[in-house]
Amino acid sequence: MAEGVKANWLLLKSKELPPCDGPKLGMFAHCRAPIEWLELLQKSTPESELGSQGFVFKVKILSQVYALKFKFYKPSTERHLMSDIDGQKVTDNDLAFHTDPFYAECRAYGRIKIAEKARRRQIAARCHGFIPLKRKDELILAEMGIDPWEDIPEDDEYRIQAEGSPIRAIVKDFIDVEGDDSMDLRTLKVIVKNVRAMNKHDILHRDIRAANFRAGLIVDFGSAWTKPHCIMAVVPTHLSKRWELDDLSMFEDMVEEQGFSLLSVRALPDLLYLRKLRSRKRVAV
Repeated sequence: MAEGVKANWLLLKSKELPPCDGPKLGMFAHCRAPIEWLELLQKSTPESELGSQGFVFKVKILSQVYALKFKFYKPSTERHLMSDIDGQKVTDNDLAFHTDPFYAECRAYGRIKIAEKARRRQIAARCHGFIPLKRKDELILAEMGIDPWEDIPEDDEYRIQAEGSPIRAIVKDFIDVEGDDSMDLRTLKVIVKNVRAMNKHDILHRDIRAANFRAGLIVDFGSAWTKPHCIMAVVPTHLSKRWELDDLSMFEDMVEEQGFSLLSVRALPDLLYLRKLRSRKRVAV
């Protein structure tokens, strides 16, 4: 058994994850209960596609229906965002605990609990903790044709070292939206308040788009960066400041994709909004 596999098994004995500075998420209260696998809601897609954060299943645990999400991820994937010099200050463990979609969700939801308590209003789909899947569940998934490693080539050094690690999953509320889940103006105005609240509490979502919302609530934090964050700490200040505005910029793109004018609901400050318009005009030319 590879050393990485042993380390991953030991990590999942922790009551809270990840084991680094910053917010943490606790283990699901009913982690020993059997899981009834009801329906595949989302299939993992190649890592090159934004928002490809894993498999999502509708499951039942102790008669309660949940959404359960999991995926394996190569820790060094985000190294390209740093220069060689900056990257020397960040270990693969740092990257794993801060950018792996599983740990990204743990850190974001740990901070969200604090944010929602302060605001007394729900920002995201409720998260009930993390859970290690049992061998029985892994066999059920294999029978369904689910390979949690499918996005990482078989000859990849990280996969060779880590394959055999337990599947780690996040347990969330299952939000059942019947029929059309398109957004109206009122919903968008609530969403922009929630995005600002996240940013105020040092969560950068980094993937604001309609597919990541259900009934106006954010349901996916697999791309989120929650401060303190290893990459944000070492890159030039101008770059980190630009990234901090990306959520609001993506929200405005989503508003237009939903068929609304930014005159109705806007997120960016006036000056930055004008810069964005000028940038679009240059691209069009």
